[in-house]
This record gives sequence, structure tokens and C-alpha cells, in this order.
Amino acid sequence: MPFIQVTPDSLAEGGAKYSLQSVDSLEEEIRQSLLKMIARGAKSSGKLREAMLAKDYPAQLVDQLIERFTEVCLIDDFQMAKDWVQSQLSRKAAAKSVLAMTLREKGFPAEAITSALSEIDPEAELEAAKKIAVSRIRQLMKLEPDVRSRRLASFLTRKGYSSSIVWIAVKHASSTPSD
Repeated sequence: MPFIQVTPDSLAEGGAKYSLQSVDSLEEEIRQSLLKMIARGAKSSGKLREAMLAKDYPAQLVDQLIERFTEVCLIDDFQMAKDWVQSQLSRKAAAKSVLAMTLREKGFPAEAITSALSEIDPEAELEAAKKIAVSRIRQLMKLEPDVRSRRLASFLTRKGYSSSIVWIAVKHASSTPSD
């Protein structure tokens, strides 16, 4: 993405008047604010942009500085998304759709989300769903088999698993002898 030429006139389109000196000082203020936010903890470019716009900084300057920070690797949405996904999966099993939704809420771009989720092994996701299903079916053993299957499928669907994974996990859990 090419840099936007930010001039006092282009910033004045929002109604505010800026001099060349004030544009430079405003740019430095945004730069310092971004650096402080990054120093406190990794954040996606979307969250950084949202925070800067909440402080009423001009969008053109914010976008330009975030782009520059990305070019010099101070902001790396792809690596942060991958790291976040790996940390979530190491804690507990989660479906790709749930991880994708959370990454979108955290302000990651679609390309970074796709890249991070592509590293998840489909077999690992299926095994996690099977493990959850086997664990959950123990609580449902007093129910009729049809009701048990429906409730287990609903539970896994709410966890974000796709229907194909859900039904494979339900069949696996139903055929697994209870301990």
C-alpha cells in the first residue's frame, strides 16, 4: 500500500485546520502513542487503529503510521495471530470458527486470520472434538440414545465445530464404551 501524502489541506477535509508544523507534531504525538501501546503489549493493527481514532487523531495519519510500523516489523499481525492461536490451542481445544471469530474481534486482518488458522491440523481438530464428545457423553448417559446424540451434537455445534466434525465425534463417543 503506497503512502498517503498527508498535507495540511488533506487533513482539513475533516473540518480542522492544520499547519505544516502542527502536522509534524501531530504525527510525532501519534507515533509516540503507538509506541507506548506496543510497549505495553502486542496488539493487532486493527486494535491500534481503533484506539488512535478514539483519541480523535486523523485517520490518514494513523493509517500511514500503522503502515510504516508494519513495514519495519513493529506490528506483525500475521505472527501475533499465529502465536495467539497456538497459545489458545495449548490451553484447551477450540474450533477454528471460534478462533476466527475471536481474532476478528481482536482486529486482525482477514489474511492474518486465514494464515494463522491454516496451521491448525484438521485431524487435531477432529481429535479434540472426539475427546470433548467422549467427556460430555458421560453426563448424558441417563438419556435415550436419540436424545443423547442430539444434545451432544448441539453441545459441539455451540462449541463451534462444523457439522461433519460434530457427527463424526458423536458417532465416536456413542460407540466408545463408558468407563
